[in-house]
Amino acid sequence: MIDEDFYRQTYHEVNPDHCLFEKGMLTNQCRCSRNQKLLIAEREAASCTDKAAQARCQAFLDTLQQQARFALKLRDTGQKLGHVKAVKVQIGGLRGLYGALHPGQEIPTPIPEVAGMLEQALKTWGGFDKLPFAEIIPEIGRWEPRRRRPRRKT
Repeated sequence: MIDEDFYRQTYHEVNPDHCLFEKGMLTNQCRCSRNQKLLIAEREAASCTDKAAQARCQAFLDTLQQQARFALKLRDTGQKLGHVKAVKVQIGGLRGLYGALHPGQEIPTPIPEVAGMLEQALKTWGGFDKLPFAEIIPEIGRWEPRRRRPRRKT
């Protein structure tokens, strides 16, 4: 069994340009042409191959977290999100954005081409701060992660 501190250190050394939607990529909730999967100590990781796309993803997530504070029941604006809330922001936010870009269409799983969708959103609205959050935020509240199956007793 690998030491978790050693794993995290190795992870950051091997994957300095980690994918900001890694949780969604690894659970097949979204896809991106800039994503590259890596194996580190028999675990999967996701890396971003495009620094400009990674910067867009960061700006989108930062804006989304600010806008979703109420939906996530967060009081402190600097509060770090736990795993479930971080995934809700990532996947729910992408689902909401897809719906805003493709009104009337069913939202697919997985969400296709994250980087391309963010580029399209910037062209459509001119900035992440101008996104139609009234359409996006409800998807964050609606999206639920898959429930783990109870472990069988042996």
